[in-house]
Amino acid sequence: MTETAIKKLYVDKDGKVTFICRKCGESRRESVEQYKGQTRAIKIECKCTNVREVQLEFRQSFRKETSLEGIYFRTSYSYDWGKMIVSDLSLGGCGFEKMKACTLVLGEEIRVEFVLDDHRSSTIKKKAVVWHVKERHGGCKFSDPPGSIDSELGFYLRKS
Repeated sequence: MTETAIKKLYVDKDGKVTFICRKCGESRRESVEQYKGQTRAIKIECKCTNVREVQLEFRQSFRKETSLEGIYFRTSYSYDWGKMIVSDLSLGGCGFEKMKACTLVLGEEIRVEFVLDDHRSSTIKKKAVVWHVKERHGGCKFSDPPGSIDSELGFYLRKS
C-alpha cells in the first residue's frame, strides 16, 4: 500500500535521516547524501512492503515562506541601496526579490532590514553575505557572530 501524503524529512549534519514506517513502526537510519541536490520526492520501501514518498530537506535550518517589505544596503557602496520583498526566511538567512535591477555580487557583504508581520512589527537588522543572485532574486546568509541568538527572529519562525 502506498501512502498519498508526502512527508518532509530533515537531513542531519551527518547527511542521514531516520525513516519510520507508519504501517509497521519499523525505523531505520540511513545516509541520503546521494540525493543531495535532488528536488523530487523519493520512494522508500519498508521490509513490510509499505512504500512511502518523502521529500528530503538538506537545509540546516527551517525556512518559512514570507512576504515582508525590507531594504538592503551594499556596504561597499554606501550610496547603493534598494527595496526588497523577503520571500523566505530562516535563522541563517533569507531569500528576497529586489524591486530594482542591482548588480549584487556573490560574496558581497550587505545589510538587510525588514519588518516582521508579528504582533509587535519587530524590525530585524542584519549584516549578511550574498549567497546567490539570479536576475531580481537574491539570497543571503546572515553573518551573526558565532553563538549569537536572535530571539525575535527565532520566536517568529517557531510559531509557524
